[in-house]
Amino acid sequence: MILEGLLSINGIDPWTEYGAFLVEEKPGDMKNYTALLKPSAVKPQKEVSFREMDGAKVPPRIVQRWEARDVTLQFCIFAADRKEFHARYSGFLEMLRTGVNGWLDIHLPELDRHFKMFYKECSDYKQLTDFEGEVAGRFSVKFREPNPTF
Repeated sequence: MILEGLLSINGIDPWTEYGAFLVEEKPGDMKNYTALLKPSAVKPQKEVSFREMDGAKVPPRIVQRWEARDVTLQFCIFAADRKEFHARYSGFLEMLRTGVNGWLDIHLPELDRHFKMFYKECSDYKQLTDFEGEVAGRFSVKFREPNPTF
């Protein structure tokens, strides 16, 4: 299993630092990449509806701008034992929460893309093993990308 170098957050490889990596629920799923690459909605276009006319009146030049978006990624943390798991888990969440002035530069070399986001919330935690021997847990993290770039 090669996990080193697949993801960096603010220049830190989560696998080498925290035993954390992007994970899918089932083999062959691509939910993480789908979430990152799905385009944001565009902002609503101004229009005026006159009762006396069919349809709506819009400006002659339509300018489309992206809405801010939320992106949910699935992470797993793996550790050799309970103590290491707790240290890695709390350290990883603290790094996501604080970032650099709150910002996270999420870089996926495979996509050759950087995403500037901030931590919003964590949900759907699932303990994958018990706390005897190797320990693993999976959870979802929601990020906010205020200015999506494509």
